[in-house]
Amino acid sequence: MPGAREVLVLGGRGDIGSAICAVFRERGDAVKAAGRNDLDLGSPSSIDAYFERGTRECDVLVHSAGLNNPKLFADLSDEEIADSLRVNVQGFLSVLKYVEASLRARKGRVLVISSLYGFLARRGRLPYVLAKHALVGAVKTLAIEMAADGVLVNALSPGFILTKMTAKNNPPEVIKRFEAGIPLGRLGTPKEIAEVSYFLCSPANTYVTGQDIVVDGGFSIGGFQG
Repeated sequence: MPGAREVLVLGGRGDIGSAICAVFRERGDAVKAAGRNDLDLGSPSSIDAYFERGTRECDVLVHSAGLNNPKLFADLSDEEIADSLRVNVQGFLSVLKYVEASLRARKGRVLVISSLYGFLARRGRLPYVLAKHALVGAVKTLAIEMAADGVLVNALSPGFILTKMTAKNNPPEVIKRFEAGIPLGRLGTPKEIAEVSYFLCSPANTYVTGQDIVVDGGFSIGGFQG
């Protein structure tokens, strides 16, 4: 499509990533959805091969890939912690290296899908919490460093969203407890995350950068207190 922005969505085949891809396509953007079979963020050679095969031109980079395998710290191996950092943080930064010049030239947008655990914590989630906190810090630094070229860099932290990962990591009774702590009384949908994602990456956003936008139905502002 002439004039369409080139959008790369890491984790573009997951529930949230797929919804983001759909919304961007509906608005006329040319979207590449990179799933793990296309681009394994835990593998530097996979990242290198992906960009050797294809273009480095990019107007919008969305990092929606993630690794979250709940386990108590006492039971974690060093490799499991390293895996989380490789997939959630280092892989994203390696991809950004490839498309950074294009983003700067095009005054592009970068969005990281973080989590409530980018500023909160939870028992049994140390690798994920560690990685998401690091991502939010990276967003703030990148926003400063890329601002001179008109690139806006933000994070979006979903609360509890109806995804396969949420169902996998939380039994039904825990999900009911989440719903009871959300002022809006329900889990969010991937489409709701996608709509906010689009705004942050759209031409309509001209002044929001370096921020972590929380989309959680009010959970983190105190709804969990009952």
